[in-house]
Amino acid sequence: MATPRGPRGHYTAGRARRTQILDAALLRFGRDGYRKTSLAGIARDAEITDAGLLHHFRDKQQLLVAVVEYWHERMDVRWERVSDSVRDAFRCHLEDTAETLATPGMVEVAVMLAVEAIASDHPAHDHFTSWQEKGLRELSDRLRAGSANGELLADIDHESIARECVAMDAGLHQQWLAGGRSFDLVAVMRGHLDRLMRGISTDGLGL
Repeated sequence: MATPRGPRGHYTAGRARRTQILDAALLRFGRDGYRKTSLAGIARDAEITDAGLLHHFRDKQQLLVAVVEYWHERMDVRWERVSDSVRDAFRCHLEDTAETLATPGMVEVAVMLAVEAIASDHPAHDHFTSWQEKGLRELSDRLRAGSANGELLADIDHESIARECVAMDAGLHQQWLAGGRSFDLVAVMRGHLDRLMRGISTDGLGL
């Protein structure tokens, strides 16, 4: 097959190279964390020159923001497989958390950047704000659907429960990092979601 030429071919090649850089950076940040990762190391992993990397990302912080956005997009795609069941959604969330913890450096990056992005002038502020609101809205909607289909009790505060779950996630990740990763994060999270499910499900069962 002939190599695409012209503007479209250059665009396709550029997109492929950008994805190659993001994949390499995701692995590096996930393994070594933000501070220990260098642009030169990412360029080597992506098999491009330093100048080639800087053509796509002007500095390390811009690359970091792009990596987190890329990671969030991948997470969103994975959630498309989850059924309408709230119980199944909680179980899948635990599976995803366990997989994420296999790259603890990425957890550090996400927690650090989420805190920094609170500032309105931070380059990732808009992304984190919209992504968090999207997650809250989708979880609230899933909980409402659970009440509508009889899986959950009808008289529960769906939005407050969604905010509680998001806050619990963020707090546990921060504690896990600050505490030297000394406790089983997934087990603690599972205990919370199990108790929550027992309290809001119509059958009174946990996970």
